[in-house]
Amino acid sequence: MGNTNEIPHDIPKGWLGLSKQLYCGCNQLTSLPESIGSLSNIQVLNCSYNQLTKLPESIGSLSNLQGLDCHVNRLTNLPESIGNLKKLRWMYCQLNQFINLPDSICQLSGLQILNCSHNQLTKLPESIGNLSSLRELNCSYNQLTNLPDSICRLNDLQELYCHKNSMKYCQPIYEYHNIDEMHKINMANEFKYYLKIKIKRVLNEQLILDLDTISIIMSFYNL
Repeated sequence: MGNTNEIPHDIPKGWLGLSKQLYCGCNQLTSLPESIGSLSNIQVLNCSYNQLTKLPESIGSLSNLQGLDCHVNRLTNLPESIGNLKKLRWMYCQLNQFINLPDSICQLSGLQILNCSHNQLTKLPESIGNLSSLRELNCSYNQLTNLPDSICRLNDLQELYCHKNSMKYCQPIYEYHNIDEMHKINMANEFKYYLKIKIKRVLNEQLILDLDTISIIMSFYNL
């Protein structure tokens, strides 16, 4: 799509049956039309690098959507209807102006990647542990003071990036299943991070925690 500041409010009929991806990034869009919800076959929606201040509620009607990229906009929130996107596998919403994420985002049980970094988040939803398929969570460069306890339930989580926040203490960050001792990790900028590890993973699987420009790669062997 060429450089434009709006998408037609009446979505062209030819888009309805044929389009699997809608790329409208790198424009000057200030809004998306409610009629975008009629694109029921869309699997990927990329509206990054625009001037969007909100996404339409009708986005929840994109029943086949697997990927949503809305990073680098002026979004202050996500619509509650986001929780209806049961097939969504990845979402990039970094570099916006989010203060919080809607609780409905935690209904996305198939979500594998969530990047909400570089926003103004002061907290994550308490029910984030319901994202049972989540493998990568990037919430770095926000204003978080802690992480919800429910994050311990993210059994598929492999990568967690939470550096450049306001956290001084966080416990627990990740629970497994066999080791009872508490591991204390002191990082740069006086960040005290407590990691309670109870292992229930297969050999050689890795958990990457990027806390403060440092990646700690923990490989579990000889279980």
